[in-house]
Amino acid sequence: MAMDLDKMVEKCERGQWNVNSFDWAQKPIPLSKEKELQVCQYYTDMSYIERLAGALFLALSQRVEDPRLKRIFELCHADEVRHSIAAAKLADYFNVHNYKFYTPNLWMLQFIPSFVKAVKTINPAFATSFILGGELILDIALLRGLNEYVDDPLSREVVERINQDESRHIAMDFYMTEYFSRNRGKRASDDKTPGWLKPEFWGMLAWGPGFFNDVFFRPMQIVDPGNHQMKEVMKRLRRFNDREEVKNNPTVKNFKETVEFFESPVGSAIGTVLEKAIHLTTGIDFSFVRAASTENMKGLKEAQWTSADGTEANIRNWATA
Repeated sequence: MAMDLDKMVEKCERGQWNVNSFDWAQKPIPLSKEKELQVCQYYTDMSYIERLAGALFLALSQRVEDPRLKRIFELCHADEVRHSIAAAKLADYFNVHNYKFYTPNLWMLQFIPSFVKAVKTINPAFATSFILGGELILDIALLRGLNEYVDDPLSREVVERINQDESRHIAMDFYMTEYFSRNRGKRASDDKTPGWLKPEFWGMLAWGPGFFNDVFFRPMQIVDPGNHQMKEVMKRLRRFNDREEVKNNPTVKNFKETVEFFESPVGSAIGTVLEKAIHLTTGIDFSFVRAASTENMKGLKEAQWTSADGTEANIRNWATA
């Protein structure tokens, strides 16, 4: 993606907004008890997830040399902090009946410290990949699904402002994925410990499955029972990773190797068993992963790519259409 970093800095600075500019005194649309409990919990968790995304951007800002990239990532960090505050206010906004005291997901609270520590030392190409995947799933798929599930005017207005920021973030994720395809990301020079020996690795391994299931995938089963949003996310990730410009990125190489394995006869059989076992034990339907199979991608038109210093709406449309 061609990008004018000076213009992107200006765009990020110009795009800052105030959470208090919304009319939080208005009343939300009536919700059933079940929906109110669900939505308040989702936004409570989302408040912490946005902080996690901010920590990733802050870590990236400390590991790039170009002062423009550093400034962009610092502003992306500021965006995520603002999103966290907005999500917390949305949780309070929908908490009309005070059915319970909402606390963040415990799996998530255990996962976050290990993950943030790991991001500071792993190849930054992988950190970029985590941000891209997380933003597409949470800020695009889950938020969009939540808006359709609730259909509240204020919620839609706030989420639209959040997604305007995320369009810039996604544009930077695209740019950095290509950047790390041309320039191999540096690892921390003073850290020679194998990854599997680090406590943060085992922390992520222990708490990650519960975190992703409870905060990402299980809510999507409720707000998007047909998996329409997740299928589109998978297709767009596949389209992006199939581009020639990103083929040398280490995360893209890992992605393609995984796809090749699970599309082999042995891998396909293993994947089918895993999908059924996960659905049986957790109730989560991971069939959306197959939406990005080589067979399903045949005949689809190549995605249209818009320069990040072009219109934000076009970039956002690519991620949300």
